[in-house]
Amino acid sequence: MAFIYYGTKKAFIGIDEVMIKCPACEAHNFADVMVNSIYYHIYFIPIFPIGKEVNIVCQKCGLRRYDLPLSESIFGNINELNRKFRHPWYTYLFVLIVSAGFLVGILV
Repeated sequence: MAFIYYGTKKAFIGIDEVMIKCPACEAHNFADVMVNSIYYHIYFIPIFPIGKEVNIVCQKCGLRRYDLPLSESIFGNINELNRKFRHPWYTYLFVLIVSAGFLVGILV
């Protein structure tokens, strides 16, 4: 009988200052944003990334918001943030291993 260990994990991507509208002080100002990549894993081997989530701290009033999805409702420049904060390469490890196996199988 074997146990299958699976689930989701987070990987830190980066930190930046972004202009947002704070829901507490209702002002457009800068906030510190920390972006995490969420990926699915089996036996600690990353299979594929699922999404991104952010932690936001308003620099004016200090409001902290954790584990929010990286969505257009929060940020106006979602395309720029997606280009800047890409998923780490190792979250695609399983896909790379399977693709390499198929490529070697085809070439041999």
